[in-house]
Amino acid sequence: MHLLSVTLRDWKAYESAKFEFPAPSRNKNVILIGGRNGFGKTTLFEALALGLFGRDGLRLVLRASAAADEPGRAQSFRDFIERALYGDAIKQGRSSCRIELQFEDEAGEPIWIERTWYFSDSGKLKSGDAGEQLRIFQGVARRVVGPSRSEQDPEGWYRDWISRTFLPTSLAGFFLFDGESAAVYAERDMGAQVREGIEGLLGLNWLRQLAKDLRSYAANKRTQVPKGVSSEAIAQLDASISSMEAELLSAEQKLTNLDIELRDSEAKRDALTRELSGYGTGTRAQLEELVKEQAEHQKQYELAQTKLHSIAEMDLPIALAGDSLRDRVTNRLQQERQRENWEAATSQRAERTSQVIEIFDQQLDDVTPSLTPSQEESVRQAVQRALERLWFPPPDGVAESYKHPHARGPLLQRVLDRLRDAKLVSSRTIAELLEAMGRNAAKLREVQAAIRATEVTAPQLEEKRVEIADLNKRISSHHESRGELTNLVRSRSDEIEQKNKERGRLTGKLDLSQRPAQLASRAEDVAEMIGELVQEAWPLQAQAIAQEMTRGIKSMAHRNDYLNRVEIDDEGSVELLSPDGVDLRQYDLSAGEKQIFTQALFSAIAAVSGRVFPLVIDTPLGRLDDNHRLNVLKHLASRKGQVFLISTDTEVVGPYLGAIKARVAKAYLIKNQTDGSIGRSWPEEGYFAGQEI
Repeated sequence: MHLLSVTLRDWKAYESAKFEFPAPSRNKNVILIGGRNGFGKTTLFEALALGLFGRDGLRLVLRASAAADEPGRAQSFRDFIERALYGDAIKQGRSSCRIELQFEDEAGEPIWIERTWYFSDSGKLKSGDAGEQLRIFQGVARRVVGPSRSEQDPEGWYRDWISRTFLPTSLAGFFLFDGESAAVYAERDMGAQVREGIEGLLGLNWLRQLAKDLRSYAANKRTQVPKGVSSEAIAQLDASISSMEAELLSAEQKLTNLDIELRDSEAKRDALTRELSGYGTGTRAQLEELVKEQAEHQKQYELAQTKLHSIAEMDLPIALAGDSLRDRVTNRLQQERQRENWEAATSQRAERTSQVIEIFDQQLDDVTPSLTPSQEESVRQAVQRALERLWFPPPDGVAESYKHPHARGPLLQRVLDRLRDAKLVSSRTIAELLEAMGRNAAKLREVQAAIRATEVTAPQLEEKRVEIADLNKRISSHHESRGELTNLVRSRSDEIEQKNKERGRLTGKLDLSQRPAQLASRAEDVAEMIGELVQEAWPLQAQAIAQEMTRGIKSMAHRNDYLNRVEIDDEGSVELLSPDGVDLRQYDLSAGEKQIFTQALFSAIAAVSGRVFPLVIDTPLGRLDDNHRLNVLKHLASRKGQVFLISTDTEVVGPYLGAIKARVAKAYLIKNQTDGSIGRSWPEEGYFAGQEI
């Protein structure tokens, strides 16, 4: 799949413009689009994101509002589109703006996507279907693509079609992204980045929603079953699960909002710290180093505190139960697992015994001398008794009954893993975490005292120092709240899973002669199967992502001898292992190294997804330092398929342009002219002056 053209009409600064691109070849796949700040580079990026995905593409645009709830997202989209209408359009009698994207698929068939937004005479986006029109055409004959007239959810139909044909929105952010947003993303915890990437790759959010919808469907069907002991118990479980799911949803929404606030606060703090560079070398450098040191000690303190809270909530209660009780429970669970396996085998004994007896009867005719009927019956009974000995009595080590019926199948292994992990928790573990907190708290007091003692040489410096201190307090509070919410989400998710298992067990006891009960039971079975599928799919994808990330980091880092491999565990925790097995994350990675990690993750997700789709990067070099820029550009250009680099006149120029010039298939330069208060942009083939292609 590659992009052939982008046509814009009355879209922001583009009154009328068309970009045309060649199909990529093996050696020429890079499209350069240059322009100075404010000329319309990001506007083109926004057109690609919103033209393809509509409202769902808003989250790909860095400067768009990131509302967490559906009404907030709808309002953010409305505000964005109303600002997108070309400044003089209404005055000149035009009340709509349009984005047209033309692609060509692997079979050489063209696809056109046209999105048009309509406005009132006052420039307000019209409501409902009157405000937006989506048209899709396919093939040389421009065959119309769309839902049938009976389709109840046309918007969902188009969303599904675009996901299948191009990309699902869960993966879009790894193919279309802003280099500045990648720099911000790089400051996040590596594990959080990886978990988000793999969840997007697997579409886990959709699978979890499907399982949730199936369980809601099952709950609805169970209300149609005559009341009884089992149904009443299930109703109580349904109410408990609904309450916990509401609490979980609230916590996840708070976590999303908190991440946005945390990102904004950290970005503002970093900007203020850089701004101090204008206030004298000595004081500025000293204060900047102190602020960095303060942030690092604060981070280490919070990491130790979060780990301590997690242990206290998850593993410590089990650890305090003592080795004896833990070992007894472990042994009992293992015996119950053997019983489960034995019962699965015995459930088939009747069928297997009948098969053996049938074969036995067929062989009796060949026995010499022939047996009398009574002899045949005696031998047949002896064979049956011998076969029964295969299953009865049960083998040694099998539990006589189930004391833990809720722990069956995959959940049983998770319980055993939790018991094993709790055994590793010791007083030394707690002491080390407390020591780390105490050590970093002492360092924080020292650094804060040093910051207060720093001589102020400019009137604004003290004000900015206070603002940075306030931001650090706010960031610290956010980190603490984030740790609590993360632990709550984890614990509630486990509790909901256990209750869903229990509900499934009780559902199996319903009178399945009732049609609603049959449907409820089947829905519960499918929901449980989806949960097991998610658990099994994660390790496979994690391994593939780790391998691709290893290749990417080695390709982009200015030193390729310090990293041996990337490892990702089942929880998404990341280790960057050196050749001697040391996790490089225990050292303080530079901003450039963190961004290399993020770029490698983006590249790995795109590669493992198997999707051939253009890579579009606005401000591709972001905040990368000189040591990493060349290798990052070479790595991006080596990617299969089209690579669009939307660059300022300080990025892909000079030696950086020279590194990829041979792979450039086409270049555009965005020009801009201001008429009164209205700026108008248009593309011209070529590139910045003195930067010949």
